[in-house]
Amino acid sequence: MKHDLNLHVLVFHITHLIHNIFFLNKVEAIKMLIGIDDTDSLRGGCTTYLAALLWERLHAVGLPRLIRLNPNIPYKTRGNGAVALNIKGNSEEIKEAVLKAVKKHAYLQDEKTNPGVVFIEALNRRNRKILNDFYRRAVSELVTIEEAEEIAKSIKAETHKFNNGRGIIGALAAVGADLPDKTYELIAYRTKGNYGKEKKIDRDSVFEMNEKTYPETFDNIDPETRQILITPKGYDPVFCGIRGNTAEVVERAFRLIKPMEKIERIQVFETNQGTDAHLRHKKISELKPYDCAILKGKITVNPQSIEGGHVLFGFSDNYGEIACAAYEPTGRFRDIVRRLNKGDKIMVCGGIGKYPNTLNLEKIQILKLERFYERTPPRCCGRRMTSAGKNKGFKCRRCGKRLGEEAAILREVPRKLKLGFYEVPPRARRHLSKPLIR
Repeated sequence: MKHDLNLHVLVFHITHLIHNIFFLNKVEAIKMLIGIDDTDSLRGGCTTYLAALLWERLHAVGLPRLIRLNPNIPYKTRGNGAVALNIKGNSEEIKEAVLKAVKKHAYLQDEKTNPGVVFIEALNRRNRKILNDFYRRAVSELVTIEEAEEIAKSIKAETHKFNNGRGIIGALAAVGADLPDKTYELIAYRTKGNYGKEKKIDRDSVFEMNEKTYPETFDNIDPETRQILITPKGYDPVFCGIRGNTAEVVERAFRLIKPMEKIERIQVFETNQGTDAHLRHKKISELKPYDCAILKGKITVNPQSIEGGHVLFGFSDNYGEIACAAYEPTGRFRDIVRRLNKGDKIMVCGGIGKYPNTLNLEKIQILKLERFYERTPPRCCGRRMTSAGKNKGFKCRRCGKRLGEEAAILREVPRKLKLGFYEVPPRARRHLSKPLIR
């Protein structure tokens, strides 16, 4: 079954995109910057769907943004994503339309849903830097509602909070995000009657799409398990999401797949996904709860497998020590970790939980492998000599000759590892983590 509605929707979006590109360099045409976050719940709602509706109904300039924030934050819903839009038009009408849509579509009955909306009518260079600095913190560290409120006040941003309003953090960050590296995601939304139901898609078409568009699109499937990754689970409007390096390639990829159910609409987003925007070079002594970090140092405790299939090792950068963990969902990545040894110099990338004593690995770079040697007895009379006792050297059973410990032959043990980067498989990859293929 080919998705006839999808082609119509795609033509509409491409036409709108061409229109918007005309305005991209006309900064004066942008009347209002809007950030929205935390309208969804595990039981329903979807912030990107709300953005897609507003993008269609209002006079949007350029593509909407989907900005992922710190993946370690405990109060996130799923992917910790906020959205931002540039809208042309009457300020009061824009505000009224946006707030009305948030009230209608946000899952406000859930006490864990705390939407925030931000309106900014103009950004000078100073305020843009303030917002960008705030984004860089929000994508990598823990920031508070109070800090967000101070930032909003300092740049004269108008904020609207629902429930406790935590969403203003992501809303401000989404507006302020600079994207020196960026990707695109096409999200297809299902009809309301299918929310929560199993997603119906022709599996073969997904593998065909991946074959024809990879690596320009990425994380479509998991090669190790042959799991399809573009159709996330959840009681929300999202049918599938296809990520890639350009808007054109994700649109082409969507035309190659075959949904087996009706698609309501599609939307292309500009994103920071797959860019490692969250990772910061730090020292172990600088780590705080929920940080995202890159650390350089060496292994101090050999990798050990623990209950549940997880693998941990000790790591030091001369400023402190920390445990590094490769969890069971990371699959064969753990096999690489198990081959590491004390003394190996590596760079580790990942996130910290509530307590800054364990780094959850996203990828590693092996910088230098420690050399290991095994001692073997010297030869005499055509065979290996045997031990003469602890620290007493060697003796030959045939002729009785004896040699000291220094006669042992040292042979380097080959390491089953190479220098370079290693990453977790796509099924275990976070939204922000940059695939090595990029």
